[in-house]
Amino acid sequence: MPTEVKHADDEMAVQEHCIDLPGETVQCWLGGGTDKLKVILRKHRDVIFDIKLGNGKTYTLETTESDFYNPRDKKLVYAARRDKVTFKDGERMHVWVSRGFRGALVLKCDGHVISEVKPNEWDTHRHTEDPKEKPAPIIIALAHSPAAPTAPESHSQSRHGSMDDSAHSLHVHEVSPRGAPQYILEFFESGAESLHVDSEDIVTRNWIIGQLAGVGGYALDNHAWVKELVGCRFHLQRVVHRAGPKVYMIFNGNNRIREVVSASRYGLSHPKIVKITGGAGGATQAWDAAKGAAKDSIKVFAKEEGKMVLKGGAITIGFTIAIDVAEWYKDYSQIGADGKPKKDFVDLFAKVGIDLMKAGLVAALTTATVAALFSGLALIGVSIAAPVVLVVLGTLAVAAAWTYAVEKGDKAISRALGEADSTTWCSKTFRDTARYLAEVSKDVRYQRYELVPVLPIMR
Repeated sequence: MPTEVKHADDEMAVQEHCIDLPGETVQCWLGGGTDKLKVILRKHRDVIFDIKLGNGKTYTLETTESDFYNPRDKKLVYAARRDKVTFKDGERMHVWVSRGFRGALVLKCDGHVISEVKPNEWDTHRHTEDPKEKPAPIIIALAHSPAAPTAPESHSQSRHGSMDDSAHSLHVHEVSPRGAPQYILEFFESGAESLHVDSEDIVTRNWIIGQLAGVGGYALDNHAWVKELVGCRFHLQRVVHRAGPKVYMIFNGNNRIREVVSASRYGLSHPKIVKITGGAGGATQAWDAAKGAAKDSIKVFAKEEGKMVLKGGAITIGFTIAIDVAEWYKDYSQIGADGKPKKDFVDLFAKVGIDLMKAGLVAALTTATVAALFSGLALIGVSIAAPVVLVVLGTLAVAAAWTYAVEKGDKAISRALGEADSTTWCSKTFRDTARYLAEVSKDVRYQRYELVPVLPIMR
């Protein structure tokens, strides 16, 4: 909003007008005795994309509604013209957005959406009219993840695009062990030591506790049908209809006394059976089930059948964060040679974030594997009766196997990056990007911001 300011040595009023980004058009009206105009550039928000996937690909960045400024090329990128900024893997892309930015910054690779960054949804702070007020920066770091060796996850980004619909930023605050029994804290702190039962030293006491937490989460999400079918047997039957063949899952026992699985047979595409088979019967159905499993793995509450229910993801999240904090606090409480704690809150953020991403990946891979097994049985026409409890135990065994495989892949990728684990690599990347931001920005207001990186978690 234009304002008029009187100067002591000049009776003429000077009209002040603010713009948000360099190069923006000044649109105002001079009149009423005003013949001077002062244009003020408001403080912008820095958004940094730090992508190091090592794939040699080229990425594009565009905007859906508001314009943004590209300081590398020193020009505005207009949404109305559908302008794009291009940069290569390993090149840090730094852009400026206004405090009133609307819509999203869309990151693409080979025409597929990787992430949509919505600054004003991620940071809901309301800024004043003071043009000197500086919005907090946002850093998006993407690097090798344990998903890299597996086809299903890499395919998910190219096929379904954006992962940011459930994007979150994790703010880590000061924590204190006071209030928790000391022996419990020490139990989890020492639980990160390897039991030396595998060559990769993946299996620890905390890792085993995490698997048990996963069993509890599975039981919470599936207890209804497991309770009804635990003593039943099933077999698959292929029936040829005029419209084509269809595979049914048939259960023995009296279906009239069952409330959830109330029919004697269901098609593999039935929603009730999808929970059991992981979406067997079709590629699209299996894909949707795997994607849904990844989302559910980090949900605490969800709406099912018209009411909010506690999800098994709450157990996974609770145990993951508790164990991660305990393991991290052991290093945080130790002072290094430089007089500072060996670990800080950036390390904790990276550890929790990566472990939650691993949980989602394991859930998706487990569901896809179960679906593939059932689809294979249906394809070859197997009709041997098997107990339903075998499905439950098999699913848990597959989940444990994928958890181990993901951890093994994580260690292999970390060694290739020259670090002990992906948490260390990510925390170093965040710090490096923050130092870059401090170097390129002369604004001292950044000194009051804590480093809070933002990562898209999953779609």
